[in-house]
Amino acid sequence: MTWTRIRTRRNSRSARAAWIALLIIGAPVPAFAQVCGDPALMRFEVTSKIVRSRVGFTQGLELRDGVLYESTGNIGGSTQLNTITLDGKVTTLADQGRRVFGEGLTILNDEVVQLTWQERQVFVYDLAGKLKRQMRNPCDGWGLSHDGTNLLFTDGGPSLYYADPKTFKIGKSVTIRAGKNSVAGVNELERVDGKLYGNIFTTRSIVRFDAQNGCIDAVADLGVLWEVMTPDERASTNSSENVLNGIAYDAKTGLFYLTGKRWKAIFVGRFRDAKP
Repeated sequence: MTWTRIRTRRNSRSARAAWIALLIIGAPVPAFAQVCGDPALMRFEVTSKIVRSRVGFTQGLELRDGVLYESTGNIGGSTQLNTITLDGKVTTLADQGRRVFGEGLTILNDEVVQLTWQERQVFVYDLAGKLKRQMRNPCDGWGLSHDGTNLLFTDGGPSLYYADPKTFKIGKSVTIRAGKNSVAGVNELERVDGKLYGNIFTTRSIVRFDAQNGCIDAVADLGVLWEVMTPDERASTNSSENVLNGIAYDAKTGLFYLTGKRWKAIFVGRFRDAKP
């Protein structure tokens, strides 16, 4: 199939509506906190897609050496560490069964780190999926990334936490914010050029924010993905559980890989600044 670049159709009314929907997740920050500037709008250009050999309840996604690593939750399956080749073949490297609920994933220093949700266990694997050790998270686990030194994670609230990759001891936290409001529900994370991209749970929005001060500087409406889905792919998103969730990035090509929970496809493309 030949792909053309498809741009998100926007007008001022839909852009404002999307942003208001995002803001109501949050709450006012203290008066002494820095006020963030207004976020810009981004659009996502789809260039291709990967059809998976089997679906998973995607909770974390990251690209390493031309292969996607995936963490899954145990809804409709089990908590797994999978790889996905760029032609769609899914291979399970580790399976924790249904005793824990898998969450975010990142790769740092050749170690694959996988969070769990409320069990607060953190699994550390080698790149082949062999379990090396475990750590304890004092918070719930949601999204996970890193800055080359620290693990960066969210817990469903408006905080981004910095954790030691050897012990998971939390060093500091920052509040994720838009204007004067804190923003909760930032889920799957991916760090690109010093900024974090994150899904807003249950929405079609991805935000970009500064990990140092928590300010959201851009937001994208990913409704364009539904425009390019086949009827079968679109049907797989109809469940309230099967939401947008999964961001990976290839620094060599500048391509992002976006997907959702139990989606049949992973969409490949680039974020661009939206034109007024």
